[in-house]
Order: sequence, then structure tokens, then C-alpha cells
Amino acid sequence: MATTVHLPQQLLQTVDERASELSMSRNRYIILALEKAITEQTDWSSDFLDELVVAADDKQSQQLLMEMTEAIRSHRSRKAHPEL
Repeated sequence: MATTVHLPQQLLQTVDERASELSMSRNRYIILALEKAITEQTDWSSDFLDELVVAADDKQSQQLLMEMTEAIRSHRSRKAHPEL
């Protein structure tokens, strides 16, 4: 599926350099990085993340997501904030 993602110029340059070093396309490198981030670097379930993606497309849900995120962050006292 085609999509558009806006990356800072420096990040894109770094991605291109690393992909080149690994002899792979930018697209393949980004896919692998995202798969790794989703499966290895988060404590959130994949179903939860899927629901967030769906909700992010709706304006009302975006507001609710923002409120939920702020509520979670404000009530966490022992751990660093999880990356979404």
C-alpha cells in the first residue's frame, strides 16, 4: 500500500546512508525498522496499536487520543513514558 510520510531532511539522509550501507532500498530499510519498532520496542499490544491507527484518522478520535495520552503521562510516576 502506498503512503506518504514526511521526515526531517537529516533523518531521511541518515536513513538513505544506512540503507545504502546495507545494500537495500530506502523502502525496505524503513519497513524493517518499523517492523522492529513495533515488535521489539513497545510494550503495547499490536491490537491496541492497530486501534490507535484507525482512531487517528478521525478528528474526534484524535482529540480523545490526545486526552488519553496526556492522562496516561500525568499519572505515571515510576517509569519513563512509553513511546507510541
